[in-house]
Amino acid sequence: MRKIDSFAHILPRHYRERIERHLESTMSSGQLRYYREGVFDFDPALTDLDARFRRLEALGDYAQVLVLAVPPIEETGPAKVAAEFARLANDEMADLVQRYPDRFVGFAAALPLHDTDATLLEIDRAVNELHALGAQVYTNVLGTPLDHPRFEPILDSLERLGRTVWLHPTRNATWTDYPTEAESDYGLWWSIGWPYETAAALSRLVYSGVMERHPDLKLIAHHGAGMVPHFSARLAMGPGYRQVKDQLPRPPLEYFRRFYADTALFGAPHAVRCVLDFFGPEHVLFGTDMPLGPPAAIEATIADIEEACLSEERRRAVFEDNAARLLSV
Repeated sequence: MRKIDSFAHILPRHYRERIERHLESTMSSGQLRYYREGVFDFDPALTDLDARFRRLEALGDYAQVLVLAVPPIEETGPAKVAAEFARLANDEMADLVQRYPDRFVGFAAALPLHDTDATLLEIDRAVNELHALGAQVYTNVLGTPLDHPRFEPILDSLERLGRTVWLHPTRNATWTDYPTEAESDYGLWWSIGWPYETAAALSRLVYSGVMERHPDLKLIAHHGAGMVPHFSARLAMGPGYRQVKDQLPRPPLEYFRRFYADTALFGAPHAVRCVLDFFGPEHVLFGTDMPLGPPAAIEATIADIEEACLSEERRRAVFEDNAARLLSV
């Protein structure tokens, strides 16, 4: 059974060299330290192809969709700067897909999301010239929620092109957990802040009517769609539902179940079972977050899916068929 890893991260070599030099002069020391320790230097396989391929040798018939690692492109600077970094990243990822088709089945384009016009131009170039499978979008864009009207043309463009959105959480230590503190402590902005951030973004897309207006929009939410599967009953009957129940023609959970989720939960079989139970195996894609998760993230994620006691047909759907159908790979 082939396994298509739908959410595998990379920092292509030239892009990584340029972005790291650039961030040294534009980012605070604390933020830069996080990106260096938690991303750039976290695992050599993020940039070093030899290290990556050695990791994949024992996995058999396994291939990846390449998705650019953080930081979000819009954090690099003004639109012109961000657009240049997006082009560089997309050119390199497209080249890797062309050179190593057995290992890389495609890539999600990086976008300068804080500039709608530049983003639309890059979507057109990445899809029509570089053959991108879709694009990565973050759960907020410099603090602006995705249901803001300025992002509607971006979602509309990807929907019309029949391409997929990869939704990645973003949040940092400056997003405090308590108003009496200056920053989030104990890394909670990441460990529970990112799952909340993902659920909040998906909820805004549902409650605001974006998913009603874009019935053909295809979106893969990272890390099992965050808190959505676990708190679906609250999302179905709480204040959000009461606020929009006379405006949306369908119950909220019908829209939530239109999303797709990956399985990047770092070796937590109970959580993967919850994701499968809520979305159904036909809306779950094998994805690992490799190489930014635990050292054995791929093997742990495979084991999580195997422990879910799915039928052969449904296992194949999660590992391969859903990605092949959704992404046309």
